[in-house]
Amino acid sequence: MNQDQNVKKDKEISFSLALLCMIALAVIFIGGFGIFKISTQVVFLLSIVAAAIVGLLSGYSIKEIDGFFLDGCSNVILAAMILMSVGAVIGSWIVSGIVPTIIYYGLSILTPATFLVASFAICCILSFFTGSSYSAISTLGVAFMGIGIGLNINPGITAGMIVSGSVFGDKLSPFSDSTNLAAAVADANVFDHVRSMLYTTIPAMLISAVLYFIISMQYRTVNLDMSVINNIKEALAANFNISPILLIVPVFTIVLAVKKVPPVIALVSSALLGTIAAFIFQSGNYDFKTIMNALGSGFTINTDIPEINKLLSRGGMLGMMGATALAFLAVGLGEILQRIGVLSVVLTKLNKIINSNAALIVTTLIISLIVTILCASQYIAIILTGQIMKNAFKEFKVSRTVLSRTLEDGGTIFAYLVPWSTTGVFITGVLGIEVFTYAPYAFFCFLCPIMAIIYAVTGFAIFKEKEEAEA
Repeated sequence: MNQDQNVKKDKEISFSLALLCMIALAVIFIGGFGIFKISTQVVFLLSIVAAAIVGLLSGYSIKEIDGFFLDGCSNVILAAMILMSVGAVIGSWIVSGIVPTIIYYGLSILTPATFLVASFAICCILSFFTGSSYSAISTLGVAFMGIGIGLNINPGITAGMIVSGSVFGDKLSPFSDSTNLAAAVADANVFDHVRSMLYTTIPAMLISAVLYFIISMQYRTVNLDMSVINNIKEALAANFNISPILLIVPVFTIVLAVKKVPPVIALVSSALLGTIAAFIFQSGNYDFKTIMNALGSGFTINTDIPEINKLLSRGGMLGMMGATALAFLAVGLGEILQRIGVLSVVLTKLNKIINSNAALIVTTLIISLIVTILCASQYIAIILTGQIMKNAFKEFKVSRTVLSRTLEDGGTIFAYLVPWSTTGVFITGVLGIEVFTYAPYAFFCFLCPIMAIIYAVTGFAIFKEKEEAEA
């Protein structure tokens, strides 16, 4: 330990070089994502090369930098196992009919008087159980936009509702890559992370629902065209045996989470139960090979409804390899930046404005926003902000679950409000609505960081180190 400290003293990085490193990373991120549209993994690989060059300029050897990267990768092994387990769960839940059953019954609750509220709830449910906001937006979101236009509802309101509901799952679901990434960056147990997020996410969701209910009251006398929804339901019923009994598996998974069963064990158990359910309920629709391969390579379906094909053709451990590779590269990069001193130098400057728990939370949110604006990616916002702020949270003895929660209240959320972010571009392309048009009605996206700031100022739910949040 003393030898390592002496090495750090001999190779202390200057602020100018650290700043140069951050500028180089910003150029790579902006160029890679915004200009050349390079894959996330390649951008991070280039970033690692840039950080390694800075490390060499600071006096570190190639062997030392390689060791830093491998040390970072060793911290991601559990997260990688969780990500692969999530892929297996998604595949098994689709082929078993669990996800189709949730969609089927969710669509059945739509009524003319409560279109916005019901659609918001369906998007919340769908995104939570699939762990993907993109899937909800690009499938049912498209259908809801068509229904909203038929009802003469402001397209911006409908799009804002869809985005709010879809973000809910992307932010809170244990099956979401951003949820697992935030937990991994903060070194938090994913289920402890989810429990901590309940404090900001649930109030934001409930307030959003109330606001959509108030808006929807003016449309209570309009007849709702159910043809699009009925087509989707018919396609689901034609390809799966829909049964409420299948909902036992999600309930069982929730129970495991409440009982604090280790994430990998809980997820693998859920995937195995989903597979058993597939053999019981869907053996007439899919053969042994299809059901078993859903765990590894995912599930694929071809119907006459493109929305169904997009929504249900996914899952499997292989489907999570991109996110897994990103986790290794990103955390490896963060470890290099930390060990060569770049992050500590930046943090020293930031510490001058951090003098309380409230400043700690607000600064984390501000950095998340700045990184999102500059780098156009929620993943980068989560990773870089987490790496920069992790030590500050330790110094103030604030729980790592508060850090992971704040990374999601900022990093995950802000990407939906920045027009040139990859997420903003995606939504505009799919729904045909500009970000600034739907943003005022994406209530959930504003309420989450607002709740985080309120808690920071009041001290409520700002848990101390080793103190666990109980939902």
